[in-house]
Amino acid sequence: MKTINELPNKNPFKVPENYFEEVNRRIIASTADSEKEFVKVSLHRKLRPYLLAAASVALFAVLSYTAAKILIPGTIKPGIPELSAEEFSSSYMDDIDIKTLEDGIDPAALSDEIPIISKPEIIDCLMLENIDINDIYELL
Repeated sequence: MKTINELPNKNPFKVPENYFEEVNRRIIASTADSEKEFVKVSLHRKLRPYLLAAASVALFAVLSYTAAKILIPGTIKPGIPELSAEEFSSSYMDDIDIKTLEDGIDPAALSDEIPIISKPEIIDCLMLENIDINDIYELL
């Protein structure tokens, strides 16, 4: 491998003859022709961004209206009959399996006992809720 002192000091790149004299003339000649050419833009191309914006606003309005009709409480949804409590109890209560309901409930919820929670557990829970330690000790 050659060291930096062994490399030749000559510049390997050359500029073509009369380059700097002709470069200005070439640039001016190429831009002079482009000034004469005008491209006509159609009305559709000019209005396209505005049409797209109007379409997106209309779509948003339709989706918002539909979501509001579906999600607002108190509105009657089509296809769901409105039943009174007596009609519900007479028609659906016979279909409910009590054993299935009891199996789905947590046994701790069925007992009358209140679970015992220690003070350190309460402090840990309150600390997770970002409550100041001084406030915790004042309350306990």
